Amino acid sequence: MPALLKFYKWGISMSLSFLTITFVPGKMFQDKDVIKVSHSLYHYWSLDADRDLTLKIGKKERLVAIEPASIPKDEIHMDSGLFSYFQLAEEDIRLIVQYAGGDRRLVAGPIIGLMTEASEDHEEVSFRSVHSFCGELQAGIEEFGGIFYVFHIKDFRESGLSGYCWRDGRWVKEQVPFPTVIYNRIHSRKLESGKYFGNFKYKLQELGIPMFNDCFLSKDLVYDILAGEEHMKPYLPETRLLGARTLENMLSRYHEVFIKPVNGSQGRNIVRLSLAENKLSASFSSAGAKDAGKSFPDCAAFFKWFEPQLRTRMYLVQEPIQLASLNGRQLDFRVLCHKGPQNSWRATSAVARISAEQQFVSNIARGGETMKPVKALTLIADKATAVQQAALMKELAVEAAGIISNASEGIVGELGMDLGIDRQGKLWIIEANSKPSKNFEEADQRIRPSAKALIEYFIWLSFQAAKS
Repeated sequence: MPALLKFYKWGISMSLSFLTITFVPGKMFQDKDVIKVSHSLYHYWSLDADRDLTLKIGKKERLVAIEPASIPKDEIHMDSGLFSYFQLAEEDIRLIVQYAGGDRRLVAGPIIGLMTEASEDHEEVSFRSVHSFCGELQAGIEEFGGIFYVFHIKDFRESGLSGYCWRDGRWVKEQVPFPTVIYNRIHSRKLESGKYFGNFKYKLQELGIPMFNDCFLSKDLVYDILAGEEHMKPYLPETRLLGARTLENMLSRYHEVFIKPVNGSQGRNIVRLSLAENKLSASFSSAGAKDAGKSFPDCAAFFKWFEPQLRTRMYLVQEPIQLASLNGRQLDFRVLCHKGPQNSWRATSAVARISAEQQFVSNIARGGETMKPVKALTLIADKATAVQQAALMKELAVEAAGIISNASEGIVGELGMDLGIDRQGKLWIIEANSKPSKNFEEADQRIRPSAKALIEYFIWLSFQAAKS
């Protein structure tokens, strides 16, 4: 009997009774569509050569005849014409297969399409910040079975799809089959909020293609979702939409606030506003900002100066947290959380982030650096406390991720939770990112935990969608 597909070798709890099968092209010279299966598979699935079955690969299916053959136990041979029908490259392809005997239906996949921007220069293509991560996903899917490619939304047509496939050490654009799941890594919020993207999502619904992480999450939405759960409120700094009266009120209570764009990322365009001796001082997170620091006589003067920014984007005003620091540099933590089969969440990795000198945000994009959480925590507490705090941090991140996922539209299956610890040791949730950076995890493994978790969930999503 062929070996069952197991995920234990990656340390993943999921175990599926699927098989990994190699599909081999060839010339059958038959009048009808035939697949040759090994005697081992023929008996394992209790097949009947006198009864045809439905073969489904990706979004296409075909009625085929079965012929037991003396071939390796983990192979299925089929005519090159069938490879062409399913839009598969005419080469040996390892796919994950599930057979439903009651329906006489053989389903193979997954076909995973990562959607992002692509730029070509001198025949080389770049997928921007996720370029190296695409290589990891390709390697992981090769290991388990399946098809992976990268595509741009504008290459998706009802008549077909072109995407970038890994061929002989480089990404090559070619015609590809429709995916069984889409991983959305578009960088543009403007594109996602436009009519074109809305029509695209509607088309996916018609085709029955699930899209994983179908949009960015705004900071105000995340706050409202979490604040709606009474037991989460103690972990949230007070956060309000920016307005003149709200700003004045919060400054009078806290004497310092942070002003953040609702749809900001990577620590850009954040303002720290401090009130001392009846004078306001503003400092800015963005490197190379025109005003490195600025003073105002009162809140009204600042708001008048800042108001033009509100014409193009919305901002939040947030209570400051006196976070723990290392040598005067701010410390916070990114916990990466992923949804698994049966929609259960887990923390897949975590890092401590230490801000650059003279920076009040710890984002790596702003010059920060990373460290293992327990190591960073032992620099501000004893080892036992550090281990306990790191564990509690992951529990809080997973709890928050589940709440956000349940209250959000679409499939939210990956979240980067930013947390902090104040000087009294209390945990705080700073924000959540639905498209977290792939550049902060320690690259001591060929395929990192986040890639493994994603592949596991993609496989599950693909075969769940195949049932409908």
